[in-house]
Amino acid sequence: MFFHRRLSVRLLSLLLVLLPAALIAACSRAATETPAATETPTAEPLPYAAEEITFQNGDVTLAGTLTLPEGDGPFPALILLSGSGQQDRDEALSIVPGYRPFYQIADTLTRQGIAVLRYDDRGVGGSSGDPATATSADFADDAEAALRYLQSRADIDSQQIGLLGHSEGGMLAAMVAARNPAVAFVISMAGTAVDGYDTLLKQVERLALASGASQEAADIAVVQQREALDLAMNQDWPALETLITQIAQEQAAALSEEQKAALGDIDAVIQAQVAAQLQAFQSPWYQFFLRYNPADDLAKVSAPVLGIFGGRDVQVDAEQNSTALQAALGKAGNADVTIQVLPTANHLFQEAQTGGVAEYASLPPQLMPDFLAAISQWLLARVQLP
Repeated sequence: MFFHRRLSVRLLSLLLVLLPAALIAACSRAATETPAATETPTAEPLPYAAEEITFQNGDVTLAGTLTLPEGDGPFPALILLSGSGQQDRDEALSIVPGYRPFYQIADTLTRQGIAVLRYDDRGVGGSSGDPATATSADFADDAEAALRYLQSRADIDSQQIGLLGHSEGGMLAAMVAARNPAVAFVISMAGTAVDGYDTLLKQVERLALASGASQEAADIAVVQQREALDLAMNQDWPALETLITQIAQEQAAALSEEQKAALGDIDAVIQAQVAAQLQAFQSPWYQFFLRYNPADDLAKVSAPVLGIFGGRDVQVDAEQNSTALQAALGKAGNADVTIQVLPTANHLFQEAQTGGVAEYASLPPQLMPDFLAAISQWLLARVQLP
């Protein structure tokens, strides 16, 4: 199973080559389920200001929304950093209609006295730039530009600006905080704390099991993923193409006649998927992601950190990453570290049953109240309001 930034489901995007047949079937079912009713923002006047802003990172223009509490300030502020894939400022997700987590976070915190900046990723909405050749390091530079922008504003307390990163955004927060002592606090929202290679191996197992696959099938998927990742790390593209094609053909053969009929020309589907997978593996973003270890930057972060994870998250495993986060911050001598696992939360911090990707669209498209309460309580205990 492989993942690619430009077709994202938060941390990484799910492609249907090299998945156990059971997972293919589960994803197919998700596409036919009726989405939960969407939540629309209230039409009532907001008790805070919402300002449309832009800021620069070199020749890239980033556009966003800065929500400011009532009063003159200066206010403590939080910058929201999205997960993988090009997201708009609300971090909306097309497969979950109505899911707008960054809007919810900004609305919740601004009502409590904290300014919040959320912005469109490169190439999305009002932001310029081509994400095709960019890596997480480039997106971290965008986040650092947001930090500089807020530091320039008189209505923002420059000593109380922090970062919240969701999934890949947690990696970006680590990069920026490691090189900027001015970052006052960090919230890692299902952020990775191990390298991409290990993240993907654990992820493929968890996704397979959540889809109903047996442990044996999940173990086989992990072996296949490891072989593919090793080839990608060595950039042995002919061998990787051969492997992808072989596994895709084996999985196609295991499909039911109904599933085969739904796919149509299976050979053409396999050919297209193999080409897409190779392109994904060869992309600058993927090559960077496989090798980058957030623990190296986290070991330099001394600001207060909240690591919050979902117990049913199958994309960023809570145990794997909370343990690594704690260890890395321990190396930094960080004295203010809070780790919280919400037992029933998935990667999107919805109230989940299995945590599987196939379930996302069938759940209410909102952040669970326990998540919003957790970040609010943690922040309000560490900032001073004007």
